[in-house]
Amino acid sequence: VVRQSRRTDEERSIADRIAIEQREAEQLKQDFKDEERQIALKKRQFKQELAEVHLGEREEVSAELKAAQMAGYRNELRNRRNNTGANNTIQPRVREPECGLQRDKNDRELKMKRQAAGSGIPTGGNIATKERNWTETVSSLFPVNAS
Repeated sequence: VVRQSRRTDEERSIADRIAIEQREAEQLKQDFKDEERQIALKKRQFKQELAEVHLGEREEVSAELKAAQMAGYRNELRNRRNNTGANNTIQPRVREPECGLQRDKNDRELKMKRQAAGSGIPTGGNIATKERNWTETVSSLFPVNAS
């Protein structure tokens, strides 16, 4: 009897987790659709106000719509939904290393490795070398028949 009750509890908890995940997925879908609707609405409002400005009915587009358009409609809506505005300037703190912040010096070995990695790409050289490479490339693409 104890095993059966444990098994039913486990099955019930699994079913509950599945139901929760399905509800969360539906909620995410709904949130995404709402966000898309809000974006479309904001864009429509911006276009309408811009047309009114061009027609002379308004002085300028509202500051809210300008900010939304400049920052990207999606970011503006997310910030408003999360109650974080553009004036949220708190940055994450990073612990400074014990030896202090030091600039990494490019040592000779690293420089040589970097140069060797790009050795297949001709960057400099004289004109004769470039001309020879160009001639070789052209002759490989368009072989000359000696007939």
